[in-house]
Amino acid sequence: MCTSYYKSYLWITGYGPVDLCIPACCTIPFIIYIEMKTLKDHIKRTISVTENELEYMVQSFQPMTLEKETHLIKAGQYCDNYYFVESGSLRIYTMVDNLIVTNWFAFEGNFFTDLESYTFQCQAKFNIQAIENCSLLYISRNNMNVLLQQYPAWGELVRKTWEQAFLRLSQIVLSVQTISAKGRYEQLFNHQELIQKTPPKELVSLLSITDSPLSKK
Repeated sequence: MCTSYYKSYLWITGYGPVDLCIPACCTIPFIIYIEMKTLKDHIKRTISVTENELEYMVQSFQPMTLEKETHLIKAGQYCDNYYFVESGSLRIYTMVDNLIVTNWFAFEGNFFTDLESYTFQCQAKFNIQAIENCSLLYISRNNMNVLLQQYPAWGELVRKTWEQAFLRLSQIVLSVQTISAKGRYEQLFNHQELIQKTPPKELVSLLSITDSPLSKK
């Protein structure tokens, strides 16, 4: 996440105004009210919580917006937050021999981070960039640890999030190893959100289809 300098804003929550510090590379209205509906719905679908627990969990997050093509994190920076997509989409990519290799996408309702950098406080290996205007929520490592300590159900949500991410990654790796380039491309039509929001060049990069005409677009 950009750490060059910060701007302070006022965030109006259900508990009153709270001062925020937002990275200068991101934009946010001076006074904003965010219901966090997508996050609330995701939590309620995933774990069993009371309304009070739910409110405490979502108020542990802070809002930010990211304009299209803006980087949230660049390789070499440090990632100290865990993110949730309220709206919009992002791509996670690496550079290999001066070529962009798309590794992942984060869409509305997804959690994401550079997990190695977040977990071990090392430099990020991935770049994370908005592919459309995004409304994000983020939780600091300290706030995440508080939720994990106070609410076993939150630990269950984190576990399920990692399980789903690992499953998706395993499916991608398996498809690259066992399915032809044509077959992998045809499978995309089962994932309409990918097709609708993602440029063809990035789709074929994700699927390791380097000889497709779409990779030139």
